[in-house]
Amino acid sequence: MALEILSLTKDLDQFGGAQKVLMDIHRGIKNEYNAKVLGFSKFSDLHAKYNIDKSEYVKFKNPFYLNNKLLIVHDRRIITFIMALKRLFFLNTKILYVSHCVYDSLNWASLFPTDIVSISGKVSDNLINYFQLKERNIRLIYNGIKDDDNTDLTYNKKKSNKIIILYAARVYGLKRQLEIVNNLANKLAPEIEIHFAGTGPDYQELVDKCKQSPNFKTLGFIENISELINKVDYLMLFSEREGLPISLIEGTMHGKPLLANDVGGNLEICVPGENGFLLEENWECIADTLNALVTLPEDEYLRMSKNSRKRYECMFTYETMVSRYIDVINQMQQNTVSIFANSSI
Repeated sequence: MALEILSLTKDLDQFGGAQKVLMDIHRGIKNEYNAKVLGFSKFSDLHAKYNIDKSEYVKFKNPFYLNNKLLIVHDRRIITFIMALKRLFFLNTKILYVSHCVYDSLNWASLFPTDIVSISGKVSDNLINYFQLKERNIRLIYNGIKDDDNTDLTYNKKKSNKIIILYAARVYGLKRQLEIVNNLANKLAPEIEIHFAGTGPDYQELVDKCKQSPNFKTLGFIENISELINKVDYLMLFSEREGLPISLIEGTMHGKPLLANDVGGNLEICVPGENGFLLEENWECIADTLNALVTLPEDEYLRMSKNSRKRYECMFTYETMVSRYIDVINQMQQNTVSIFANSSI
């Protein structure tokens, strides 16, 4: 019995990491299954960058639409809502929850299905240790991205008198762009430039702050992020909380050394000393780490660049991610067929 597969998350009117992963998985499985995207936004409000066909999208209206479907949920608050609906309306819905982040609140108010995907080892630990879920129900599937045919794999630092560090993320408190500017202003060497790509609630304030320092620039929303990554030297992320950030994976795909703190799955992508540098929770140490890039030997940069690309090829390819999701879905379908067969005896 072939189930219709629905992928669900919130905020599809915005362009974010979890939403992008949902769309990538949907496109990877839709040739294998009858797959659609389910959301709470009107189709006309969906972010244009998702480039989804109207025939592939369903706006959530009626809980009974979920009956006899396989639902892939990409948000913790929504999974609790869906689990409650399933129990309240006795829905025969198979549910796969994809956990994208490490959480430290509301464990008492969260509901989860049996089938769970974790996108990083740290997220798995969080599900087991904080939410007290059974390890045997959790499958680790790393996020993957398609390789870019235009990726520049010469691995050399860009030939300029500047060291360009790209910080690509939505501009709001959890991503800490304003903290970075406030705490590193007047502490960085003139050769260091951090370029912030993205928009969000704090964007205008970030623009105003960056005007006051030659070390920081705001780029706004970037349509072709791969083209931009080709032109920079490093990828950086210093969030308060993460799951497995796509921006760092994009850095590995392009063979760029990384700069990241130890939150979520950051250090599963950025391995200090191998393909990047650890940013400690100390602003003086961060300034020292960034300023040391000025004198980093070229052969060391080359080594880290090559290691970044190898890590992408080993762990974060799109094909591997999709293949593993297909395996999980097939197993869930087989279990469903088995249940239906037993119930008809």
